[in-house]
Amino acid sequence: MNIWLCPVKPSWLIIKRKMTFGAPAHAAKIMKRVEPDDLLIFHVFKPTNGIVAVGRVISDVYEDNQDIWGKDRYPLRVRVEFVQDLLREDNPVPLSSIFNQSSKSEVSVEPFLKNVWITKVSKEQYKRLLSSFKDNASSKRTTKGLRKELKK
Repeated sequence: MNIWLCPVKPSWLIIKRKMTFGAPAHAAKIMKRVEPDDLLIFHVFKPTNGIVAVGRVISDVYEDNQDIWGKDRYPLRVRVEFVQDLLREDNPVPLSSIFNQSSKSEVSVEPFLKNVWITKVSKEQYKRLLSSFKDNASSKRTTKGLRKELKK
């Protein structure tokens, strides 16, 4: 299982509604590495500027030119199932949490992730994110199931 960070801009609402993540054709080299059961961490730039969800990939990468994103076509796609314990649109987790920064404030990442569609993160970074999700809200939800998967 791989874990991927997916920086998204206004396309988040479409990703959520269609349960589909897409990337442009020039991202084919990295998208070919995405497999079913991989996890996608969704970081929304604006207006949220934080991690809003984690989704599990439930399909192989496929090509589809149906224009669901308006003028921007992202033909390389995967179907996503959102992990309910890790869906936080109303209370996003700062991206800084995966970089082990003590600050709860967001790091300025847009210039660095501007042309990045998907990038791999380590299991250690993901564990820090899980802790931040748990700490970030007074939720009764648990992330034990996903922690167990990381031990595999």
